[in-house]
Amino acid sequence: MSDPERRSFNLLRESASTTRVLDLATVVERFGDTPEWKAAPFFFNERLNRTIILKHALRPNERSIFRTYRRNATKIVFPYTVEDLSLGGEVLFIGEPGFERAIATKVMSRDAAELQPDIDLLELLDTLPSFDPFLLRERLRQFGREPARCYFEISAADTARMTKFVSDEIASLVDLAVSNQKEPSAPWLARRLADKLMTDETAESLSPLRTTLHLSGDAYREGVFAWKGFLYYKWTASEWASRLPDLTREILTAAIRNVAREDLAAINVARKRIVNLLTATVRDVQASLQSYDSAYRQLAAGKPTAFRDFLIEAPKMFTSIGEAVGVIKHIDSFWRFRFPQGRLPVMEGFEAMDLFQDFEATLSGLHAPRAPAP
Repeated sequence: MSDPERRSFNLLRESASTTRVLDLATVVERFGDTPEWKAAPFFFNERLNRTIILKHALRPNERSIFRTYRRNATKIVFPYTVEDLSLGGEVLFIGEPGFERAIATKVMSRDAAELQPDIDLLELLDTLPSFDPFLLRERLRQFGREPARCYFEISAADTARMTKFVSDEIASLVDLAVSNQKEPSAPWLARRLADKLMTDETAESLSPLRTTLHLSGDAYREGVFAWKGFLYYKWTASEWASRLPDLTREILTAAIRNVAREDLAAINVARKRIVNLLTATVRDVQASLQSYDSAYRQLAAGKPTAFRDFLIEAPKMFTSIGEAVGVIKHIDSFWRFRFPQGRLPVMEGFEAMDLFQDFEATLSGLHAPRAPAP
């Protein structure tokens, strides 16, 4: 690991995106002594539970690691010390040649059968478009694994960015929850409750919301987790919604250089398909979020039963929403990185064919028929 990598790696805990980083090492530091963590760690292997797993855009010199072409990969980092990430760590890519043997060496396991369930889980993580906690938890449930709830938190960086959005979203509910109390409703109260909702759903200050939802115990925690999921997806959608018109226009109009006429014709057909698929994907996400809005309006109108029932069933929707949001974010963030705002998108023919093929395959996978989850 190079010096720049170590420096940027040490910033993960302060600025990491929820969707890109699965910081198991920090979870161990914070919750490793709790009964909840001890009863249900993420991996069975102790050393794997002290790793940091990242979604990583492969550099050109890294693509040769794999036998088949890949633009992105999932990287496992074994920190030399979890207290100071700037010291770096050992790195493995999931799926690189000899991966199973290499991971067994890293975790000092001599029992292949004992390690196999964790290898299977790592391979599942590699298939996910992101590590957003709501998608992650549902996919793990389908896989037959249910780690402790402490693994499924929104990162501190994203929580800070979300607070204003969430406080605006729940303002009408705050009005309802405190309408019969002496404490007046005010924007500062909505912001305070939004902060608690995103960071500590068991806080006493949320008791009015608990009462309004008519939920308690584990049912309340599960309901609030589902609620946070929809708030997270609404916030994420609001982040990229304003950029989508420019994104689709730039995909359609990007200049392609040094390309044969027949290849340019194929590229033009591909990017029209990409825009159509992207539009359909956004429409699907918005339809799911509208179902949440409809249920929430009934709660804000003083009819909590419909919203409570919606929250109980909501996690079933997180797989499709989370995968779609993850793919949209991937395309949006990659395009903005490759073509910063104000710079005319220009690509060589070979790059355009490669990039648009990747975008189309990723989006098509979202709309392909799927077998029902077990």
